[in-house]
Amino acid sequence: MKRHIYVFIILLTLFLHGCGGGGGVSHSRSDRLGNPQTNTQLPSESPPPQRNRLVTSTPILNKLSPGQEFDFVLRAELKDELFQTSARILYDPSVFSPIRTSKGNLIPEDAVFFAKLDKEGLLPFAITRLPGSEGIRAGTGEILRVRFRLLSTPQANSRIRLQNEPAFLQLRDKSGGRLSFDLATEVVAQ
Repeated sequence: MKRHIYVFIILLTLFLHGCGGGGGVSHSRSDRLGNPQTNTQLPSESPPPQRNRLVTSTPILNKLSPGQEFDFVLRAELKDELFQTSARILYDPSVFSPIRTSKGNLIPEDAVFFAKLDKEGLLPFAITRLPGSEGIRAGTGEILRVRFRLLSTPQANSRIRLQNEPAFLQLRDKSGGRLSFDLATEVVAQ
């Protein structure tokens, strides 16, 4: 058990210091309307997608009033088995305040989950499977849900997003190698 803790501490240290190896990460962006995912939805039983894909979704922010709460959701469509993921969510702290985070339905209960809410404008998170554990199976489902409170009226450029840099946005396989993926953004009606 001590070995597992040491491995987790090393992985967490690498994540927090922004260290990352090489490897290809392919990103694309698409904005479209869709239906919000809920935490009660089970991972898809349909065949895995042709490529790994991360999808972020938020409601139409300029339709919300200060004081209202909403969810920022990160979903994954995985063709490959996933063992680790880490990312940073960026937001304007004068407009948005994160309240809580929760693991999505794609992440097993015994997965190690880390999210830090006390950094202004930045919410780092990491999820990993311990050595000897099975990975997160290919399929579709939520990885992370963050509840935010709107503090002030958002401007046209006010948004919540993943920091789209290879040092911070990573998916990794069983051997620690990087998995390539596409990145998409959805705006959903609330």
